[in-house]
Amino acid sequence: MWLLPAQELGDVDQALDTALTYVNGVAIYALSHAERAAIHAVYQLYDALAGQPHADLTPAILNTARSPLYAAYDQVQIGGRLAKLRERILASTNQCPYCGFGEPRDLDHYLPRSAFGELAIYPRNLIPSCSPCNNAKRTVVPGLEPASGPSLIHAYFQELPNVEFLRADVTFEEGTLQVQYRVDGGGLDPVLTTKLQFQLDRLKLNDRYKGQINKFLSEQRAAMLMFREIDAVLFGEYLMRCANSLGESFGRNDWRPALLRALAANSDFCSSPADYLGT
Repeated sequence: MWLLPAQELGDVDQALDTALTYVNGVAIYALSHAERAAIHAVYQLYDALAGQPHADLTPAILNTARSPLYAAYDQVQIGGRLAKLRERILASTNQCPYCGFGEPRDLDHYLPRSAFGELAIYPRNLIPSCSPCNNAKRTVVPGLEPASGPSLIHAYFQELPNVEFLRADVTFEEGTLQVQYRVDGGGLDPVLTTKLQFQLDRLKLNDRYKGQINKFLSEQRAAMLMFREIDAVLFGEYLMRCANSLGESFGRNDWRPALLRALAANSDFCSSPADYLGT
């Protein structure tokens, strides 16, 4: 959850030529040497800016080429001339980095192509995501105007401190386990805290996690109850070890280890997990 390794770029010029040329060899749009150099410069600047918006990402020299570059994304879709690029990006992870559980089926333009057509087929502007996250994030245009508010973090470029910031608050109400996730800003930059919490809220993750939590705890139920029966004293430590193990696989700020940490710290749960999990 949250981060992914940056995409390999491959042959940028070949991708541009493939996207802007019909299969019969006729050019849809013939880039000039100056335009091609400008695209390379935009790509390099995008990386240097860690994917954040800037006026220099839409240089005037690309005003004419912007529209065909925008349309070139159609060739990244299934059946398009750049379909292998789509396949490669989607195959780079088996879970959506925005939510941590959805199957990646879409490519999200971190900077929307409606405003940054130059970046329509740039691999590092394309984030593999599940459809619910992509649809929820779609209208977020980071930094274009003050009213746009915070943005989601960039899965390829965001640096996250090595601290546990995702917290799960657990309660037991009317016989049902209730879990609410939040971002603990202690030790985090305030701007980063705002972006992380905005991501949780914008993607409605607390609502969407409910089904995943029930499924996850159902899978863990037998092992939890068995260990609690064998050694009640060390049950909390067992939960923490499970949390640490999952943290190594998914990241310490994934929703699963955060949930187990919260359960380990909950004395009522540790005293009688069967009340929460069912007998």
